[in-house]
Amino acid sequence: MLYLLLSIIASTSLVFIFKLFQRFEVPTFQAIVVNYLTCLVVGFLFSGGSGVVQAGMLQQSWVIYSLALGTIFIGTFYLIALTTHKVGVTAAAVATKISLVIPVLFSLLVLKNSLLKNYTFLNYAGMFAALVAIVLSSIRPRNNNDGEEPVSPFFALLLPFIIFLTSGIADSLINYTNHFHLQQNEASQFTMVTFTGSAIVGLVVLLYLSITGKTTFYNKSIPAGILLGIPNYFSIYFLIKALYAFGNDGAFLYPLNNIGIILAGALGAVLFFGEKLTKVNLAGLALAVVALVLISYQEIIANLF
Repeated sequence: MLYLLLSIIASTSLVFIFKLFQRFEVPTFQAIVVNYLTCLVVGFLFSGGSGVVQAGMLQQSWVIYSLALGTIFIGTFYLIALTTHKVGVTAAAVATKISLVIPVLFSLLVLKNSLLKNYTFLNYAGMFAALVAIVLSSIRPRNNNDGEEPVSPFFALLLPFIIFLTSGIADSLINYTNHFHLQQNEASQFTMVTFTGSAIVGLVVLLYLSITGKTTFYNKSIPAGILLGIPNYFSIYFLIKALYAFGNDGAFLYPLNNIGIILAGALGAVLFFGEKLTKVNLAGLALAVVALVLISYQEIIANLF
């Protein structure tokens, strides 16, 4: 249970840090690039460097998928930051964590992993409820923008849905790679190559923007990126440790983890940042929790009773 709580805290802190970036006018993309470099350093130091870099690693079949995942990660991370700024912490948290609908469908329709359980009407109702939850949690009143520039209703819905799609695609890609290409003892290398891919893409884009004069690098991006990178790395580390603690039962753990992040994100947004949630937003928040429960109610019942 301790690792589950630490995973929730680390993951929730990411959207809070993005909100602080907005408050202190930190160049978000620059900080995100530094964040992935920090993840590499923390991962290397925390593992003692053992088993992370091995001869012939780059010739493995999973490397291309890992690098593609790294590209998706940095793009999604930036979109989460943008959504946090423009729509709110709650909408960003809901869209990111409710995206498990996509890898579930991918597992059913593409990988044909339906032998794990028989999907019922309640499971599919949960998937539909997840989509509705994104809409409800993203609707912002026109006269309440928390001091920010007004955002159009279309844009307020579009950003969370893009996050929903890219996060789901990333999880599905991990599932596919793990199913067809990755060995269990290669997990740490896969993670580090993914972070490397994110860092390379970020550095190339940042270098291009600097050369073309479209951006100027600010020194405050470095401590901001380090502040973001440490919990980013440990959000994954603690999640893996929590999986081991729960007997590697992801179908039970992921909904609990995601519900915790959604609720903690909403509570923190209200308490720390004065984010105003309407009755519609609260309904979306509640529906997100219900959706996650419906999607995995069989595993929840089996583990509780």
